[in-house]
Amino acid sequence: MSEIYRDDALVITQEQGNYYIETFKKGISPDSVYKLVKQFPGFEITRFNAMHKALLHAPYGPELFGIKKDQITVQVSQDMLEAYITLNVPAQKLDRVYRDQLFAEVMDALKDADITYGILPDTLKGDLPLNRPLLIARGMAPVHGKDAEVKYYKIDDPQPTIVDHGKVNYYDLNLIHKVRTGDWLGERTDPVPGTPGKNVYGVEIEPECGELVPLHYDRNSVELVREDGKDVLYALKTGAVYNIDNNIAVYDVLEIDGDVDFNSGNIDFSGYVFIKGSVEENFSVRSGKDIEILGEYGIGGVDTIESVDGNIYIRGGVAGKNRAKIKCKKNLYVKYLSDVEVICEGSVYVGFYIRNSKIRAKQVIVDSSRGQIVGGLIDTDIRVECADIGNRMETRTWVTVRGFNRDELQGRVEEIVGIVREKKEQLIKLKRMMKGTDRKKNDASIMQKTRFALLQVQAEIKSLEAERLSVQNFMKTPGEGAVIVKRRIYPKVRIEIQGEALEIGEEALASVFIVRDGRVQPI
Repeated sequence: MSEIYRDDALVITQEQGNYYIETFKKGISPDSVYKLVKQFPGFEITRFNAMHKALLHAPYGPELFGIKKDQITVQVSQDMLEAYITLNVPAQKLDRVYRDQLFAEVMDALKDADITYGILPDTLKGDLPLNRPLLIARGMAPVHGKDAEVKYYKIDDPQPTIVDHGKVNYYDLNLIHKVRTGDWLGERTDPVPGTPGKNVYGVEIEPECGELVPLHYDRNSVELVREDGKDVLYALKTGAVYNIDNNIAVYDVLEIDGDVDFNSGNIDFSGYVFIKGSVEENFSVRSGKDIEILGEYGIGGVDTIESVDGNIYIRGGVAGKNRAKIKCKKNLYVKYLSDVEVICEGSVYVGFYIRNSKIRAKQVIVDSSRGQIVGGLIDTDIRVECADIGNRMETRTWVTVRGFNRDELQGRVEEIVGIVREKKEQLIKLKRMMKGTDRKKNDASIMQKTRFALLQVQAEIKSLEAERLSVQNFMKTPGEGAVIVKRRIYPKVRIEIQGEALEIGEEALASVFIVRDGRVQPI
């Protein structure tokens, strides 16, 4: 056993790599021992309790309290991409005259630790720290691959806008997205494979490979073509493009180049109907999907315009002559409504005015800052919103909001979320069935039925998600039913909300009417 330090208070001795402390008197602080030990770079305290015991109960010892450290220790990061050395050598050994010897010892330490790749020898040429980790080797991280990128024909939700062109104004909306045979519908770039890396042990690190993201499309109406190093989707026929849950398809469209009249006859079609002109009086149009009527002057005393399961857009408005009827499952978008009956399970969006019309809908919104509702009966569930209701001539106008239960609407939102979750699980099963069907065998009919079921489920999901957004929008309505007047409301307007009525006796400025304290009143 050899002494490495002695004074009148303690002695530190060493034997076979172990260090012992012996104390002669009390009053020695642990900090003073820590400072003392720092003078010996190859020494590490490992038994702090033993050291404190010797200091507290002096005279005491000798007591084992430390071990000899390696002069050069090597640590490797958890990802094995970096290696560090810690120099536990006497300070004089860092002098440049000993640098060649130190370099050789570091290389030996790295060799013993199996560090072979990415060694940074220039690290040892500069100033070197004692007892602190120093980066000595750096591996090469792998470059991970990129997944395939997929783009589809973008279909935005209908957003009508009011456009003024001098004396002519329009209520513009792109409802039916028409494509022709050969039109671009989507594409997919190839995945990038990635580049391997190497850790400090020289072991290759495999990169994460980019995945081939699937392209979902209806093979009866869309074709996949390989060109310019990517997969591209093109329409196989002319029709209306429809994107359901990123599954692109082209549906049948009946396009009338002019008017619906004696040349075309009444229209009854299961798909989309696109009419460039108007609909003559006493004629009818019935469609399973959306209907667009783009004639500049709108329609007049038609029989019926009906969308069984879609929206209707009439660019030029309706002057119904008290015999026209408009019916739709979803929303109605129209420039104006005059002397017409509307039955709409969704919302009615009007660009400029409603006059002497009977409307039943979830809600009625007149967009123009000078919009008017004059005469007739507006019957809604959620709200009516317009700049002016009534007029200075005090035309009798009825506005009814049946109201809603906010808790029930919230319950419906939660119910939709649950149904959509189940539908998506059903989608996954159908897609697995599609992959498992053997095209070489007589499975064509099974494939076709499965694809039809898949498209049907996707359509149901899209419809449910649209309903969820609508319901959440309804819940933004003040109270539990409201009439929102943005500019003025006039006498002879009768407002009824949740069965409570208010007769407007005097002209009033902008107000929001709800039921509060059992009666209709502005807020």
